[in-house]
Amino acid sequence: MAIAIPAEIEKALGAKALERHISVEELVSDALRWYLRIESGLTDELAAWQEVRDEALETVEGASS
Repeated sequence: MAIAIPAEIEKALGAKALERHISVEELVSDALRWYLRIESGLTDELAAWQEVRDEALETVEGASS
């Protein structure tokens, strides 16, 4: 399977794979396995925290403009 990802995520994956001394393919596979194992309640909570993070970033960026 092949998927398209943004260049910035591709660079971040490459850097993290180098840091862990594994291939990008192995890193992505590990991440997908982890994601599929976590309970749906945890993914909902993670999504909520990501929304809070995004709102905080918007607030900080708006304040510095």
